[in-house]
Parts: sequence; C-alpha cells; structure tokens
Amino acid sequence: MADRVYFLPVTHDFVLEVLRKEKPDGILISMGGQTALNVGLSLHDAGELAALGVRILGTPVSAIKATEDREIFANVLAEIGETAALAYPATTVAGALEAAAKIGYPVLVRAAFALGGLGSGFAVNEQELTELATKAFAASDQILIDQDLRGWKEVRENDRASSVTLRT
Repeated sequence: MADRVYFLPVTHDFVLEVLRKEKPDGILISMGGQTALNVGLSLHDAGELAALGVRILGTPVSAIKATEDREIFANVLAEIGETAALAYPATTVAGALEAAAKIGYPVLVRAAFALGGLGSGFAVNEQELTELATKAFAASDQILIDQDLRGWKEVRENDRASSVTLRT
C-alpha cells in the first residue's frame, strides 16, 4: 500500500527531492537492488539523510559497505577466521595488471557497483585483461580483479564454520 507513487529516475537528486517533499522517518535501501544501494549510500555519505532525520531501516550501512567493498569484506572474513578468494580493487588499467600479477592468471574481472555484470569476464593474460579492464572502466570507476575459482568446490565438514576449498 502506498499513499503516492513516483515515476522518477532513482538518482541521488530525484530521491532527495522526494525525501524533502514526503519527510519519511526511514527508508529501505537493501530492497531495491544495486541502484537503491548506490543511491542510499550516496545520500547517507553526503549527510543528506541525517540532515532530514531519515533513518536507514533494515540492513545497517556498515554491513552494506562491508559486502560492497571487497577489501572491507575480506577483512571482516579474516576477523572471524574465514578465508576469501584473492581479490583486489583497481581504479586504473595499470592497477588491474598489478592485481593480476599478485593473483596469477586467469583472473575474473568485475566492474564494481554495476548492474548485471557490466564489464565482467575472465582474462587469461595481460592483453585480455587490458581489453576487459578498459571496457569495464566504461561502466564503473572501480573494477575488481578476483582469483578465478572455476572448477573449485567448497567442502564443509559437519556444517561447521570451517571449510576447505579444493580445485578439481
């Protein structure tokens, strides 16, 4: 049930305009996909929500950021004794090549904060990575270079928190 429905682009400025007009107590940003997360975090980080007295309901901002930022996510996993695949963020093609050198080829390239896997794919060498990274930077200002886990299987022992990943 809604008192009003707005057919507007979900952008920082349009959402801010609606919030100023409607004066809600809170909003859910974890229920609208990547666009809602991006806009909600943008409004939060700019101080707009606090200025309007609007709370983010549901998933806390710290948890959203921990899952959106691969470096924070890896640190959180390490704090609880879990391992994560090697992954590094990059903001330049040179940074992507450095990350791949640390991980080893092949690597998975993903555009950060982008919908539908825009700019994603696997690279088996520097030339492929350069081409893929260049395309990915058209969709995002940050890309993620991940260890290629194709063919790996996770094995859990008696549903314990510890696990082993095996390459098959």
